[in-house]
Amino acid sequence: MSEPVFSPDDLLARDGTLAVLRPAQHVRGLVPSAPPKEGALDLFLMLDDAGRVLAFNGHVDLGTGIRTALAQIAAEELDVPLDRVTMVLGHTGGTPNQGATIASDSIQVSAVPLRRAAAQARHHLVALAAQALGVPADDLTVTDGVVHLRAGGNAGLSYADLLSGRRDRLVLADSVALKPVSEHRIVGQRVPRVDIPAKATGQFVYVHDVRVPGMLHGRVVRPPYAGVDAGDFIGTSLIRVDEASVAHIPGVVAVVTMGDFVGVVAEREEQAAEAARRLVVEWKDPPALPDLKDVANALRANPARPRLLAAHGDVDAARDGAAQVLDRTYVWPYQMHASIGPSCAVADVRGDGATVWSGTQNPYPLRADISLLLGLPEEAIEIIRHEAAGCYGRNCADDVAADAALLSRAVGRPVRVQLTREQEHAWEPKGAAQLMEIKGGLNGDGTPAAYDFSTRYPSNAATTLALLLTGRVPANNPVFEMGDRTAVPPYAYDNLRVTAHDMAPIVRAAWL
Repeated sequence: MSEPVFSPDDLLARDGTLAVLRPAQHVRGLVPSAPPKEGALDLFLMLDDAGRVLAFNGHVDLGTGIRTALAQIAAEELDVPLDRVTMVLGHTGGTPNQGATIASDSIQVSAVPLRRAAAQARHHLVALAAQALGVPADDLTVTDGVVHLRAGGNAGLSYADLLSGRRDRLVLADSVALKPVSEHRIVGQRVPRVDIPAKATGQFVYVHDVRVPGMLHGRVVRPPYAGVDAGDFIGTSLIRVDEASVAHIPGVVAVVTMGDFVGVVAEREEQAAEAARRLVVEWKDPPALPDLKDVANALRANPARPRLLAAHGDVDAARDGAAQVLDRTYVWPYQMHASIGPSCAVADVRGDGATVWSGTQNPYPLRADISLLLGLPEEAIEIIRHEAAGCYGRNCADDVAADAALLSRAVGRPVRVQLTREQEHAWEPKGAAQLMEIKGGLNGDGTPAAYDFSTRYPSNAATTLALLLTGRVPANNPVFEMGDRTAVPPYAYDNLRVTAHDMAPIVRAAWL
């Protein structure tokens, strides 16, 4: 099972099709990205006169099964069998930009326009059938992609029949009548996941399995400041690389350096791995790295900017007068995502563009990063997303994609890069630590007297590593307003204070 890739321009040029599109939206990320061209449209749904349905979503399947769930949603609203729907996910050349696949948004947010598109397509096709049959649309219903009279008596018209010779293009409406839940036959049912058979039989193509003609193999050599992404030593610590130290290894094509980025390229994977191990690289001594033996004290010592989230009553006075004072401290340590397979990517950078096969959670933000890294326009870069090792949060998928892009540009051929296990775990953006301190009090009758909640959460928006190592972006300590999504309690307190202490990262971190 390979990731389906389609060109919207090619699809939209075909007769016998119905497409539902929406004006392209500009989703802003940490790295500035180019807004869509004026008049650009995103394709959400395509039906053709062979009975096929293509559904497009900008999010990706991290192993959670959204490929199946999104297909269920489209099939339900279209009234077609589930096996007729092919989901296209996270391909910058063909799917809408719907931002990163995070925060459990794929079903509750990014699925909404797809559902509306499917419902709108169904209404349009029923209207075509009503016109062809000479009956009111309300007299018709749909079963398995065939429009027929509710009362029976005719064979009906299939969606394929209705689209023959047509080229219908619909702009996604703001409001569409959706099927009531009581009529659902596919959504809410336990259906076999569409990806499991290929995974169980070894036919599924993960990003680690991608091979392209003329492909070389690369490995990277990381600096000694593992897990740190801020400081004037980042991008400036390399003293020298002795290329002669790997000249005797068969198959070595190139040693590539740029700032603190060091990589090797070879004809075969084991040759690249050996060259990376044997390459003599001299670095400046790194500064002392953060001491995280006591995470709570490290968070307290990290400079912070307090931000009041909620306040009413007099918390201090209420605590002073409380019959019982209660204080609690909770520490959430840094978390390693620890993907079972080290991150991998393949990149093919040509003079005027690039194609990157990646396990990213963030196809469009990654495209913006590689655009900045290579100095190419975003529209010249195609990210083809393949499933990779699972991660609850962000691993090194974006980092290794950028590594592969740099190495491919240096040698002028496609390059596959896979990190070592040590590199994956040492350099992956960790799930951020958090310190939560609660000071409360109870009245004599057991009711709450006061609630004072304080959270310290380092920013967790790690920059793609190659941008830092090459000096394309400054290795500074950005501070973002984070760690407050559920800080304000849903309960009614007479005396309440909730404070978030925003702070710079202590180590390289991302969402968990």
